[in-house]
Amino acid sequence: MAITIQQAPSSPFDMAYGANPITLTGIDTGADKYALRIYILGNPNPIADIRQSPNRQARAIFDIQNILQSYVSPTKNNIDALGVTGNGLQIANGELIEYQIATAEETGGTIPEAGEPGTWVISPTIYTTIAGAKSYWQVPFTASKYQAALQSNINGCTILNPSAKPLQASALSDNEWTIKDTETGDDFLGDGWASPTGIDVHNVYTDDQCTKSFFQPTNRGGANPPVFNAQGIEAFIIAEYDANGNMSSERQINNIINNGGGPNNTPGQGLVSTGNFKTVTIGTGPANLPGFDLNSSTTHYYVMPMVYSPVTSECGGGGLLYTPAWKAQRYNLIQEPCNDYDHIQFAWLNSLGYRDQFTFTKKNEKKINTERNNFLKEVTDYNSSSYAVNKQSRGFTTYSQNIKEVWEATSGYMNDKEADLLESMFKSPSVMVRHSTGEYANQWIPINLISSSYTQKSYRKDRLFQYTVNYKLASNIKSQRG
Repeated sequence: MAITIQQAPSSPFDMAYGANPITLTGIDTGADKYALRIYILGNPNPIADIRQSPNRQARAIFDIQNILQSYVSPTKNNIDALGVTGNGLQIANGELIEYQIATAEETGGTIPEAGEPGTWVISPTIYTTIAGAKSYWQVPFTASKYQAALQSNINGCTILNPSAKPLQASALSDNEWTIKDTETGDDFLGDGWASPTGIDVHNVYTDDQCTKSFFQPTNRGGANPPVFNAQGIEAFIIAEYDANGNMSSERQINNIINNGGGPNNTPGQGLVSTGNFKTVTIGTGPANLPGFDLNSSTTHYYVMPMVYSPVTSECGGGGLLYTPAWKAQRYNLIQEPCNDYDHIQFAWLNSLGYRDQFTFTKKNEKKINTERNNFLKEVTDYNSSSYAVNKQSRGFTTYSQNIKEVWEATSGYMNDKEADLLESMFKSPSVMVRHSTGEYANQWIPINLISSSYTQKSYRKDRLFQYTVNYKLASNIKSQRG
């Protein structure tokens, strides 16, 4: 018999933080243990080699989540400031890995030699794991929600697969504030756009820096796969609207390597998104949109991920399917009251392994907590020629200090969906903050949340409500000795 992988992590991707079971069956009579190896794609050396005796069902159930968690991480650079300088797009950088599984049988402590029954066999399937978390019952993770499903119609135009559930893919975000594309209050539909699954909404201020990430590889299955070029996000369209609901500008940001994205070098190239190209992040805030500033008349704008469609009169001639294959993202520009406090913007590692942001606009206070290690020092020097004391001689002297900079920030009033998003921040192990003024102005600084509990609030229960966050800088202030 040959060993069969009966159960494996989800495709096209799974989350590292949560169950990642692999169930093997088919061990030969006389063999002692199932053997399993994990290989990072492209590395001939395994990162793990584990063995397990058959259970009562003659199978072995492995959970490789602890192995995978050692090889994924939050983004390794300052992604929250993406687009402030340099490129406005970025592919994965530490958030995901691709790996393969090899199986074998162990007898008497050894694995058969190559070519013999029971020796190592590498499965051709390439698995992807992302540094996100999932609930204990999510076995496997439902990744289809985040993958765009495409087809081709009779004219060869790219279309959304009408049988896909949901019809459009979602961003890698915990934001669940969604409106229908018929509820925009502007000419969104009349201008030829559509987002049939809904539009994700965000309230932002003019100096906010935001990002949004997407899983790129499209689902091209079915009887009518689209043209080969429709492999991932071809471009992002950014459409600005004024107070009258009129579109004032439409800009296209091509997802190519020169812009920080890819894998295409030129628009329409149709390269398959593999490796780090499987996800792409774009700067979406008013202060970090890629390469341009918003018009002064803009009250809100949309960021829309587009896929390729043939350049023909039937398909519209623009080289893009003008219905986003991922839900459109709407950003409402909130006017700052003249009596507002200095803003503090938070960004954090969300449950999907990428970033979300939120701005606190009310009272914020800075505190310095100092713990001193003091000793009592004699006020005179017994190695001198005579006993003498001067009034400036110090008795209690500080040998060392532990100085913590602590802040308390208060949000403005918010709706229920914004409150749900903040719950994601309270759970996050990696939070950053950006102040609008002071010594940390416009710099993303790592922090640790001191608040250890979160109480869910809602309009029904609490009417107008706010949240207060207590946090400290992730690095203490350096201090001299006394």
